[in-house]
Amino acid sequence: MTGRLDEPLAKVLGARAAGSLEKLGLVTVGDLLRHYPRRYGAPGEFTRLAELTPGEHVTVMAEVRTATVRQMRSRGGAMLEAVVTDGTDTLQLTFFAKRAGVLRMHEDKLRPGRRGLFTGTVGDYRGRRQLTHPDYLIVGVDAADEDAAMAEASRPIPLYPAAASVPTWRIGRAVRAVLDPLTEADVPDPLPLDLRERRGFPTLLEALRLVHVPEAVGDHRRGRARLRFEEALVLQTALARRRADHEALAATPRPPRSGGLVAALDARLPYDLTAGQREVGEALAADLARSTPMLRLLQGDVGAGKTVVALRAMLQVVDAGARPRCLPPPRCSRRSTRGPCAR
Repeated sequence: MTGRLDEPLAKVLGARAAGSLEKLGLVTVGDLLRHYPRRYGAPGEFTRLAELTPGEHVTVMAEVRTATVRQMRSRGGAMLEAVVTDGTDTLQLTFFAKRAGVLRMHEDKLRPGRRGLFTGTVGDYRGRRQLTHPDYLIVGVDAADEDAAMAEASRPIPLYPAAASVPTWRIGRAVRAVLDPLTEADVPDPLPLDLRERRGFPTLLEALRLVHVPEAVGDHRRGRARLRFEEALVLQTALARRRADHEALAATPRPPRSGGLVAALDARLPYDLTAGQREVGEALAADLARSTPMLRLLQGDVGAGKTVVALRAMLQVVDAGARPRCLPPPRCSRRSTRGPCAR
């Protein structure tokens, strides 16, 4: 990624918003756009409130049943109590303020019948589950006009991996802030045009918009399919380049020799090698006979015979004339007037 995608979020969103996102490891525009939604909620699909656990940080979708502001006589100030429901169970939302007027904004937004996302840590007060000072987003309310509100209320809602200080919709708003102005020229696509056309894939920018701002359920699935393919292709390309670089390295061939140490070991083993051990041994023997370094990972269950397979490969190298390198003796760290210390 280059250009616009490398821009710091602090430059695009401001230091305050960028500071919150940095807690999630999101520093650049590209980082944020690659922070994909974990799942999607449908505006009519409520969270099962009965399954909430006290102490759990949650984001739930529910419908507002009531919202009332009242004065607190015992401690002074005002409190707003709202109740949201999934149609069966309820969850209480509680807000506190020094003056009732501060809470009127919440009361105006939390009107009965409205649906929204509410996030916070689940508490328990007198046997009732509640969220205290939850962050929330009312579906369809924070739109520019009625048409935009209807569109927002009808499409899947991206739910992002979030944190207590950065709820999912703030991430979503930040994504829209950086994604909406981008053009195709701002987002270099690692997939060649002919490959995209053969596979029916959208461009990278289109895929990001399908994932972050889906109009229908099928949109984010199509976008994810393209992004998964891209990740797999980039990984396999990197591995292919690494293999090609490895093939360019030189090594001394160590072909097997009949009647050598490998044969002597086999003759002295108190058991016959299994078919699998012989098959792996032959593969290692062929690798060692090549003029490029062997690059293998030998794995197997405990007792599968990895040690004897590795020992046979080592003896093949010795049979082919290799000798261990002489290493200088270790120096003694202790000072002695009697000469070098004996160990």
